[in-house]
This record gives sequence, structure tokens and C-alpha cells, in this order.
Amino acid sequence: MALLVGGRFQLVRNENFWQHLAALGIPEGRAKEVDATKPILEVQINGREVTISTESDNSKVSSTLILDEEVDETLALNILVQSTTTLSDNELKIKSVGPSGETGVRLFNFTEDGMTMTLIAEDPSVPVAKRWYQKL
Repeated sequence: MALLVGGRFQLVRNENFWQHLAALGIPEGRAKEVDATKPILEVQINGREVTISTESDNSKVSSTLILDEEVDETLALNILVQSTTTLSDNELKIKSVGPSGETGVRLFNFTEDGMTMTLIAEDPSVPVAKRWYQKL
């Protein structure tokens, strides 16, 4: 089976996203504001280099990661984490460690029609969030 990883995607819906952000310490008003946006996410893989870009409301955030290697990554709101990225079949997994040692995982599952991103925090009190994207 050919890998389906990568492409441009438009967010179509969220589940528990603002609640996830708020539980991580993002002010509730800001979390709801972010939840209401419909960003375009682009994933590119070039050899071992993975670039993930998010465009939303005249802003663009981009991360460059290296498969199977820990790298510094700056997330939205200028949060610096150490992230390790792995690729298996049609799933891209990014495990990140935050400034206070907290960990979280972003799972990107790709299909012919789109992608789902699941956000899982190590802390069980933080709800799991899921985002559905349609391929552009």
C-alpha cells in the first residue's frame, strides 16, 4: 500500500479541542477563539525532514522536524517543546515534552480523502481532542 502521508488539508470540525487547550492552561476565551478558526494545515515530507505548516487568519506557523530524532519545536503561542517524530504506514506521530516536563502526542492519520489529528496529553485530566481535515 502506498503511503498517503502529506498534502494540504482544510479543518472541517473539532471534538474537545478548546477543552483540551483550556486544560493545558490556555485562557478559555482564547481557546474558544482558536477552536472557531478553520485553518489550512500542510504536511510535507522530504527524506527524513517533516514540515508542518498551519495557515489561519493572516498568520502562518511552521515546524520542521526530523524523523526519529529529537528537535526543538516552537508551537503556537511561542511554547518551546522537544519533539520526536515517527512515521508508520499512514500515521505520523509527534511526541513532545514541554518546558515543565509535561508530555503530549499528536497523531496524524492520513486517508485518501483527508486526515485526522488526535491530541493526547499525558495528564489524564486533559481531554483527548480530535480534529478532522479534508484534503484540498
